Amino acid sequence: MKIILPIRGSDFEAEYENYELFMEEIETLSNNQNLISLIDDSERIEDLGKGHIEKLSFQSIADEKNIEKSAKAINRIYPEFKTEFILEYLSIDIHYFEDIEIPIEYSQYLINESLKRLCFLINLSYSTNVDFLPGVIFSDSNDFIGKTEMIGSSLMYAYEHANKIKWPTIRNIKLIDTINWFHKFSIHPDNKSKNNAHRAINAFSHLFGGLKREESDHLFWVMLGIESILAKGINAISNQIREKSTIILGKPTEYTKKLNKLYDYRSRLVHGDTNIYPIFYGDYFSFKNEYDDYLAFGTSILIALIRELIYSQKTEFEFELKLK
Repeated sequence: MKIILPIRGSDFEAEYENYELFMEEIETLSNNQNLISLIDDSERIEDLGKGHIEKLSFQSIADEKNIEKSAKAINRIYPEFKTEFILEYLSIDIHYFEDIEIPIEYSQYLINESLKRLCFLINLSYSTNVDFLPGVIFSDSNDFIGKTEMIGSSLMYAYEHANKIKWPTIRNIKLIDTINWFHKFSIHPDNKSKNNAHRAINAFSHLFGGLKREESDHLFWVMLGIESILAKGINAISNQIREKSTIILGKPTEYTKKLNKLYDYRSRLVHGDTNIYPIFYGDYFSFKNEYDDYLAFGTSILIALIRELIYSQKTEFEFELKLK
């Protein structure tokens, strides 16, 4: 089966180079067995020793001729799709083991689940958002089989925020490093968390969804992820976040007060101590702007911490307590 997938990177020029690195690397991961096992069905692998996917190959499409061909394939199924604004596509060939009989409806489900895991792994790696727009699935004989779902996030605003205030520096890592980290610690994207880093990564997974998904709970998941990496116990959480994050990521030259207020803002919001406008009122947007700003700030910290763990191939940071 072949998947034609429109993809979208950041709107901000600072991330363009990292997006190009993704486009270059993804083709080199064709038939990488570790990647296949991470985007395949974990329950089947556990039960039978192998998943559904036998072969998997990628082709990045950015040249004018093949972009036009891909756009036509998309417009056959989505006539209203504004393909003139799509600059890159990803072509994915996926082959299941021949001894597995998969109904067409189920194959569409399996492909969408695999794409969710793939998008998640990609966004754990490169310092740019990579969104999967709705695509199409064709058989080897070019018959239409089904559609793929939108898988996106608002991560680009976290990168924009970090660039704006010059903190934190978010490390850019290759997808192969993320794949190796998952295999080193025997973790699958479907798994219940088993350590500090895995809890943070699972919290990070909640930031992805479709175009119409509400983000009202995202700050909760972001702070849960940060706390799982930095906090021990239930006391002085805010101080632990402030002090440990600056040890790992460096001290911000500005916006120190904002770092101090991040946990307090989340706590007041969760515990109902913040007065907010209803969505019907015009000034609701003043609250949303503040919320979005803290969300982008917190998300940038979470991504930076996760990347440092993956880069160092660790599951936790070790801190030494000393008496002055």
